[in-house]
Amino acid sequence: MSAYPSAPQLVDLFNWASPGMVVTDGEGRVVLANKAAKQLLPDASAPGSQIAAALGVDDYQALLASRAVVENREVPFSHADFAHGYANLGFGEADGAVHGFWALRPTTTYPTPSPKPAPQEATTATAWIARVDAPDTDYTPVTEDAVPLVKAYYDHCPVAIHLIEEDGTVAHANWKDIAIVGATETPDSYVGHHIRQIYADKEIVEDFLGRWDDDAPIIDFRADFLNKGERVPVVIFSTANVEGGTLKNTRCFVFPDNEPNRQRDRVTALDLSF
Repeated sequence: MSAYPSAPQLVDLFNWASPGMVVTDGEGRVVLANKAAKQLLPDASAPGSQIAAALGVDDYQALLASRAVVENREVPFSHADFAHGYANLGFGEADGAVHGFWALRPTTTYPTPSPKPAPQEATTATAWIARVDAPDTDYTPVTEDAVPLVKAYYDHCPVAIHLIEEDGTVAHANWKDIAIVGATETPDSYVGHHIRQIYADKEIVEDFLGRWDDDAPIIDFRADFLNKGERVPVVIFSTANVEGGTLKNTRCFVFPDNEPNRQRDRVTALDLSF
């Protein structure tokens, strides 16, 4: 396991991630929820709310008791345009008690980037990230007081998270990210190296590197990672932490693809008809 991202990086990751990030207590009550989660579940993401019930997860207590890992469970959201999606849920210790750690991703109708202009629909990936990025006076960003819980999230939520630096180096990766690329036994063969090595299609990562520099998001994009030479279908939600025009790090969340046989998404370099 690599060292944790810095406290400012963890705070930035939680507040401005493109998927919903939620921490619940042993009774299923919300302890922390980021801005994306509040977009998806505005009435069920406030502190103390029972988010499991809102998501139709009626076996929360049984899952907690068995410390189950849940991936890609289909769930409803209460957002008018993004009413469906998937939840990943894991459990672990934080502040001396067991908590639930959720990653929520909406289903969109058109990924970004794409080699062709997206239709003007409220349900596209472009529309989703616009909602996450829009000013919201009802959301109070977490501060460094929340870092212990965000570290626990990083350790226990079953979604791959990595932070990439300006030169393309993987600076930090959580356990799930290290596992999804087959580096659990040798994490240093991945962390500290260029992100190119884990993408099956090199044109994809070269396109992404330019987008991160330009603070352009990658949302609901289906690609293939490599795990010891084998393709692993994934869904990517990634945005950039940019200060003064300089990329500080990415905020990359990578989910196992719930539709692994679906055609992979493309970028301009892969679309000869563009």
